[in-house]
Amino acid sequence: MHNEDISVIVATGGSAMVKAAYSAGKPAFGVGPGNVPAFIERSANIKQAVQDIIASKTFDNGMICASEQAILADEPVKDEIIQELKKQGAHFLNKEEVDKVGKVLMTPKGGLNPALVGKSPRFIADKAGIAIPEGARILIAPLDGYGVDHPLAHEKLSPVLGFYTVKDWLEACYLSINLLKLGGIGHTFSIHSQNDEIIREFVHKPVFRIVVNTPSALGGIGYTTGLTPSMTLGCGTWGGSSISENLGPQHLINVKRLAYGIKAYEAKASEPKTPACNFSSDEIAGLVRQVLKQLQAG
Repeated sequence: MHNEDISVIVATGGSAMVKAAYSAGKPAFGVGPGNVPAFIERSANIKQAVQDIIASKTFDNGMICASEQAILADEPVKDEIIQELKKQGAHFLNKEEVDKVGKVLMTPKGGLNPALVGKSPRFIADKAGIAIPEGARILIAPLDGYGVDHPLAHEKLSPVLGFYTVKDWLEACYLSINLLKLGGIGHTFSIHSQNDEIIREFVHKPVFRIVVNTPSALGGIGYTTGLTPSMTLGCGTWGGSSISENLGPQHLINVKRLAYGIKAYEAKASEPKTPACNFSSDEIAGLVRQVLKQLQAG
C-alpha cells in the first residue's frame, strides 16, 4: 500500500485491512461488513422469497457480504415461511445446536472464525458436533435476541441464517436497525413484499442498498438489479466508507479540467483596495532577515 507506484487503494476485506488502507496516505476506497436482515412481509410471494434467499445464501456458500444474515418473518405468515424453508432444503437447529454452531462459527472475542468462512453446512455441522440431514442446503438458527449472547446474530459469511419472528413491519424496522448496528451499518437491507407503501418505509433505514424481491447477494452486487456490477460495496459515512455505492471504474479515474472564465469579475465598491507595495527588493530581503532572526531567538 505504501509503494510509490501505488496511486489508489481498493480495500475489500476486514475492518483492520480497510483501516490500514485509509491510513496509507493514498486515496482509498474501503468497504464495511454486511449484516443483512431479510424481511419477508405478509404480502410477499412466500415460495419465491424463500427460493431467492436460499439461492443467495448458498451462492459461494454465503461468502458475499451482501448475502442475507437473518430472516425476519412476519408473524401472520411465519408458519408458511418455515414450512417452505424446510421444503426447499433448510434445516432448523434446536437451541442446543444453535449454541454449538455459534461457538465454532464465531471466536470467543466475537469475531468471525475464518476457518469456517464459505464452508458447507455439512462441514460446519461436523465441526460443531451436530447431526444434520443429507442434502441440507442451509442451517437456520431461531434467535430471540441479538448482541454478545447471540453470536449467530452477527455476519456469518457461510450458509447459516438467523431467524426472527416479528409481529409487523414496524417491529421489523426496529429489529433490522439493531442488527445492522452489530456490524452492517450502511451496507444492505433486503425485503420481500408486494406492498409498495411498506417497502418505501424501509428507505429510511441506515443502509445504502435496499434490494427488493431478489436474492440479496446477487442483487447487491448488481447481477439481478440495476446496481453497478461490483464486489466492492461502499457503506458511506454510516459505515466509514468514502463512497455510498458500488465501486465502479468511474471511481478509479482522475479527471483533469480546463476551466475558462465565463463570467467577468468586477470589484465591488465595498471591497477594500489592496495598497500598492512600494518596498524595493533589498528592503524586502532585509525584513525577511529580521523576521528569521526573531524566530531563531525564540
